[in-house]
Amino acid sequence: MRTNPIRTILWTRDERVGDAVLSTAAALGVGVEAAGSLDDLVRRWGAADLVLVGGDEAAGVAGASPPRRERVFVVGFDAGELSSWSVPIGAEVIPLPHGSAWLSAVMSAEPEGHSPLVAVVGGSGGVGASTLAAGLSYAARRRGLASALVDADPCGGGLDLLVGAERSPGWRWPRLSGARGEVSDVRQFLPQAEGVTLVSMGRPDPGGGGADAVGPPSPESLQAVLGSLLRHHDLVVVDAGRAPAAGVRQQLRVSSTVLVAGADVRAVAAADATRRSLELESPLLAVRAGPVPAPLVGEALGLAVAGAVPTDRRVARAAEAGAPPGRSARGPWAKAVDRLLATVLEASDEG
Repeated sequence: MRTNPIRTILWTRDERVGDAVLSTAAALGVGVEAAGSLDDLVRRWGAADLVLVGGDEAAGVAGASPPRRERVFVVGFDAGELSSWSVPIGAEVIPLPHGSAWLSAVMSAEPEGHSPLVAVVGGSGGVGASTLAAGLSYAARRRGLASALVDADPCGGGLDLLVGAERSPGWRWPRLSGARGEVSDVRQFLPQAEGVTLVSMGRPDPGGGGADAVGPPSPESLQAVLGSLLRHHDLVVVDAGRAPAAGVRQQLRVSSTVLVAGADVRAVAAADATRRSLELESPLLAVRAGPVPAPLVGEALGLAVAGAVPTDRRVARAAEAGAPPGRSARGPWAKAVDRLLATVLEASDEG
């Protein structure tokens, strides 16, 4: 029996959900505290190690808009209902009764800090956001960190092409579309691109033998896969694209976000529009070299410049040769990405 039980807060009026949670807690020897009301739950929201919300009360919790946090789960017997509230609450889903093993695992696990999740957003086209996302992943790998690179841009052509891993065996997003809730370690199924775990978009089969789905991952599968990657890596970088889908938009509000802006008048205007459209409150700003000095770009956007990214012909030549950007630490571009990574990791620690 556990001597230091996890403090779990449960909010539900559904007797079946309450009975399932309490019987699981009794079997594990852990404590559960029932919230007396929605206001009570919101007051105790940040102090709990684990928050369980019944599907019957999910709408009320979503309406209260408590701060985003880790280890929140929606529990109930209607899988469709649960999935609809996963993203608004920022919670994973535990459908009962077949999810009883998941519930037991969640309630018995010690709370653990997640690794940094960094989303890279291009303020306009052609600023090299995907290349920068890959560069951050490989810069982390050079530091000895376990890193993962996630493709969330269905119009980007596939990050496996960018890093020269299009022929590498392993699952792409179409094979991960069924992921839900808290899934096990997915690394064994994914391509490894010179030490970086890769989740890439699928592409239609050119041989005509059947086409892979190439649309964006669902919010549920994105959340489940990211959760698994964060538990087994030191850094996860998401190439969010310029028009993120619903699931990616949600992650932008709970992650560190790098907004990549070009250094000309139109690119700055586009970056400002992108920031407003995605409701990015305080993204880290990376400025692609151009005619307008980086400090003036930051001033125009009202953001401090986290890094300036120069043009480096080595990066273009590496891409033509099928080598991942940032694999080498040589050159001004790689050095700039190293400095930006240090800023990103520092900001994540402070957050």
